[in-house]
Amino acid sequence: MTSLEIEGDATQLAQDSVLAADVQGFTPRTTAGQAKAVLLTGATGFLGVFLLRELLAADLTVYCLVRADSEEAGRDRLRANLETYDLTDQIAMERIEIVPGDITLPRFGLAEDDYQVLSGQVDAVYHTAAKVNFLTPYKWLRKSTVSGIHEVLRFAGASRAALHHISTTGVFSGQTGDNTTPRGEHHVTGPAVGMPLGYTKSKWVAEQLLAQARDRGVPVTVHRPTQVWGDSRSGACQRNDFVWRFVIGSIQAGVYPRNFRLKMNLVPVDYVCAAVVAVSRQDAAVGGIFHQIGPAAIDSVAIRDFIAAAGYDLKEVSVIKWLKAISADVSNAMFPLIRTTMLMEQEEQPPFSDEITRGFLGGTGPDGTDVTCPAIDAALFATYAEFFVRRGFLPAP
Repeated sequence: MTSLEIEGDATQLAQDSVLAADVQGFTPRTTAGQAKAVLLTGATGFLGVFLLRELLAADLTVYCLVRADSEEAGRDRLRANLETYDLTDQIAMERIEIVPGDITLPRFGLAEDDYQVLSGQVDAVYHTAAKVNFLTPYKWLRKSTVSGIHEVLRFAGASRAALHHISTTGVFSGQTGDNTTPRGEHHVTGPAVGMPLGYTKSKWVAEQLLAQARDRGVPVTVHRPTQVWGDSRSGACQRNDFVWRFVIGSIQAGVYPRNFRLKMNLVPVDYVCAAVVAVSRQDAAVGGIFHQIGPAAIDSVAIRDFIAAAGYDLKEVSVIKWLKAISADVSNAMFPLIRTTMLMEQEEQPPFSDEITRGFLGGTGPDGTDVTCPAIDAALFATYAEFFVRRGFLPAP
């Protein structure tokens, strides 16, 4: 970025981070534990569909806002997403209410009467809808982010429903200097202008708007997972995840980059969703910020060992030779992310803390057990790899 581009970006981020005057505080009509019906956005995405499974397991009625022209078209989109992640047999479609709409439109694009009826039925809102694309610049994400957050907040006010927003620990990216102090739930985020990805900038802006709404008295809770990986039980993953593109691309090229600076905290999606629902059902948690993180960060050496243990024999080469191998094949999974890869390698991810969150998870699991995060090890990695093999995204080892 040039200095003029940085200045313009900072101005746009500042303008987008101002909450509209019509968003005002309110008292929820039910306590967190008494909520019976919820509105879920983003159910046709990866994390959203697993959160849908968890909400249904909590015996909640779930209204899914789906971008579609009709209820049937929305149901078809959701059904296709269930098939994508092997959830068809785990989620009963008859238990789900489909609401065709768009979070960026006033009243979600619903007729006034339909909007009022829906707002009268919902006790809580879970907002996961987001464009997750590392290639998309902020200027193309800002409308959906800014308009979407405002409309979700307005709906929460009309419903007097607590709002649970899924953010990301990526809101800490772009920080320089101290990268040894763990970023806890109340650590200062940003600065957004230094973030290399438009996606994380958009999440940072969303959190600024939500913080202002909280200050006005809106019951807003923010949940920040780290890099979300697949279901630890079925192995179902999203293949557009950066690390999985890195893995698949390396296997496709037959080479692996030596001394590659990649260190990320990875967390299974089923833990993220279990933790979000467990925390969100507690009155004391309303208005807080919570982290869903893995037990430890994983570096490129560990990933190399996981790949080898799964049966893939890759030759280690220099980063330059690896990039040349990736660049030589436009069909390689990492080809579109070559530039992003170099930005990611240059940025050192800080450690994260979830001490506050873990204080809310004790005894909230099945039969009073603690909700805990499984470690991503060679066995779990193999489960993920098997899913990609079944789907034809990876060759059999």
